[in-house]
Amino acid sequence: MRKSEFDDFETSDGFLEDAGDASFENEPEGEDFDGDGEFSDDEDYTEDGSYPEDDSDEYTEADFYETDDGYADGSEDPEGDGVNGGGNDDGSKKKGLPLAAKIGLIFLGLVILFAVWALGTNSGRSFCMGFVARFVKQNAGLNDPAIDEIIGDLAIPTDELPNGTIRVDDEGGIKIIDSEGNEVVDTFIDPRSEDYVTTYLIFGLEQINGAANTDAIMLVSINTKDNTIKMTSLLRDTYVNIPGWDKNKLNSAYAKGAHGAETGAEARARGAALLAKTIEQTYDIKISGYASVNFSSFEKIVDRLGGLDIELGEKEAKYLNTTNYISNPEYRNVVPGWNHLNGNQVMGYVRVRKEETLGGSNNDYGRTVRQRRVISAIVSKYKSTKLTDLFSLTKDLIGYVNTNLTEKQIQDALAMIVNNGIYTTKSFRVPYGETFSDSGEEGIFNGSKYVTWTLVMNEEQLKDNIKALHRFIFLDPEEP
Repeated sequence: MRKSEFDDFETSDGFLEDAGDASFENEPEGEDFDGDGEFSDDEDYTEDGSYPEDDSDEYTEADFYETDDGYADGSEDPEGDGVNGGGNDDGSKKKGLPLAAKIGLIFLGLVILFAVWALGTNSGRSFCMGFVARFVKQNAGLNDPAIDEIIGDLAIPTDELPNGTIRVDDEGGIKIIDSEGNEVVDTFIDPRSEDYVTTYLIFGLEQINGAANTDAIMLVSINTKDNTIKMTSLLRDTYVNIPGWDKNKLNSAYAKGAHGAETGAEARARGAALLAKTIEQTYDIKISGYASVNFSSFEKIVDRLGGLDIELGEKEAKYLNTTNYISNPEYRNVVPGWNHLNGNQVMGYVRVRKEETLGGSNNDYGRTVRQRRVISAIVSKYKSTKLTDLFSLTKDLIGYVNTNLTEKQIQDALAMIVNNGIYTTKSFRVPYGETFSDSGEEGIFNGSKYVTWTLVMNEEQLKDNIKALHRFIFLDPEEP
């Protein structure tokens, strides 16, 4: 009989020939335990003595099990991918993920978990806002070195010097002290405040030849009732009562408060305190803190942002090129239409008031319009910053800003904005409309040669402006 492939059988040391006839007569010894004609020996036979047919002529993944050095007969690939931790399809040893890749995956997972916690939970958001608040407080003012001689003799005319001075407490409150060192009886009103409104004072400081006037003055109010940020421009030439002094322009309050300070830090604290107190007493609104930037720092902020795109009218461009508002003559080359302006050019632009803006606003109105346009341009430029550059840019910009806000106040402000989803801004200015009179060059409303071109409100006009401001900030209803 011709040998078949089944005439050989496998042993542990190879194949041996002449295993005997594979017929039923030569069946191996053994016992049929279950009565099905099959034996319990190493190989199974059918009743006619032949091997049973398999459903498939080839081995499948189910015919293998995984070992340390490859596949062997007997079980499934537990991962179902035909490749196991012990070897590849060809039997070779499979390499696992590099250690760096494993660490990277673990780190990515942790970042995702942190992001979910930070953005999706109150405790996470609170942690992030606390971190930002500490960052802001620690870096505020670092790029603006203290200057001891902030207020010089030119800041205050000699015949306007007060009989006493002011004292600022740790919370920014002020007391009027007479020439003998006694506290003057407090006659200040308690300014209005509401739980759903927090207001901050923002101002730009002009420090030239010993002077210290606030060229830009703005209130920023966070309102959690209508979820808006209200920006109110205060016209700098408004004629107001300044505590401890006679009436004068609002922009002179800072210099009067800082007068007599021995250090730059003291001058800033006292100047800002008197300016805030003047605004509180004039417009009956509580101010929770301030942030300020001087001219030099403002130019550096714009330059650090890479300049701003500002649209100029024909009259504005001509005025900027033919006056000294742009202090560096080299930069007096602007044109009508859109311009990419550097810090020195933007500084000149926001100070202009004797030429109408693009759109027709003039005088102090026009100046506040320009200031708001520049603020919008700064915000837009900041928001377009690459994520990789955002940290260093933020640190640099904050370094040019001085503030008396505490870390907790900064965190509370962030919480109000983030938790309430406040991203809408609205703007207003006081005095509004035509609710004032212009004193003109002669200063006929005050009789002082030092106060000219002031915006004067009579008693009724002042009340009207207070009501309008409170409708805007506190959402007071219109009176019938």
